[in-house]
Amino acid sequence: MGRRKQKNMEEIINKYAESALISAIKLRRYWITQGLSDEEATKRAVKQAIGMLESAGLGFERLLELFYELRNASNEFIKVIENNIERSERYK
Repeated sequence: MGRRKQKNMEEIINKYAESALISAIKLRRYWITQGLSDEEATKRAVKQAIGMLESAGLGFERLLELFYELRNASNEFIKVIENNIERSERYK
């Protein structure tokens, strides 16, 4: 029972960290709509996300590992979408 509970806590913390990244993306978009530059909007959003992540209690090494996973997944999604666009343009 203890192992399952521990895994659930790790999963909860990972999901919180992932949501902090998504929140930063949404917050960045919000700040841009409020007239901030891309640079300033990104700076503010990242600052808030880092605060959230630090409060989650994950070490920076685990966060880096988690974000590499997310980056790799994002890169694969991009490849698939680009390939689909490429294929659909060939048949126009």
